[in-house]
Amino acid sequence: MIYANPNTQGSLTSYESRYGNYINGGWVAPVKGQYFTNVSPVTGEGFCEIPRSTEEDINLALDAAHAAKDAWAKTSVSARSNILLKIADRLEQNLEMMAVAETWDNGKAVRETLNADVPLAIDHFRYYAGCIRAQEGTMGEIDDTTVSYQFHEPLGVVGQIIPWNFPLLMAVWKIAPALVTGNCIVLKPAEQTPYSILKLVELIGDLLPPGVLNVVNGYGKEAGQALATSKRIQKIAFTGSTPVGAHILKCAAENII
Repeated sequence: MIYANPNTQGSLTSYESRYGNYINGGWVAPVKGQYFTNVSPVTGEGFCEIPRSTEEDINLALDAAHAAKDAWAKTSVSARSNILLKIADRLEQNLEMMAVAETWDNGKAVRETLNADVPLAIDHFRYYAGCIRAQEGTMGEIDDTTVSYQFHEPLGVVGQIIPWNFPLLMAVWKIAPALVTGNCIVLKPAEQTPYSILKLVELIGDLLPPGVLNVVNGYGKEAGQALATSKRIQKIAFTGSTPVGAHILKCAAENII
């Protein structure tokens, strides 16, 4: 099947000329007012402007995540599970739209995004929605007067850095388990492929309380470095190159909790 380019007649998806960061349930301009041009591999041309965020923007997102974390952690397991199921349903209802957006952003064949990237993303939300309902604590009797209980608790606020090769799927791999276990997220997409993740939060943002999922765009040395070195996150998840991963390990080692 042949799909029309975004923002043309008959297209299934569209884009804004300029995006903000997604913070506290809304679109926020970068603090320093800087943007970079996002280029589609399909045409080799720029199609939208993306925030070139800095530490100040990361901190705004962390403020929102920390403000939301206590209420989200207290949200029942069944309620969080049901939200993930609603997200999966919303994605499934917009599968072709998201597939075209991913192809436009990343350049891979639309048959791949239609049959792998987006369906697998949908499945991950449903998988983790089911996993959390089946998770159990344990109790062990140590002696006549001592009993050991095991409880599962959220970490709080977590950071996530996403690669360019599977932008939507790699984001969902990190978003779904973090959300369902009661954590709030600050996520930085790859600077080469931010568009499909912004379309994702545009699509599902109303299903989550403000501040639970935040997306801050920008370059690794500016926004990514600020997120990886922050003492306000309890975990950092990264998929990408070995040199960058080694650098993030060094950064994270300074903030062991």
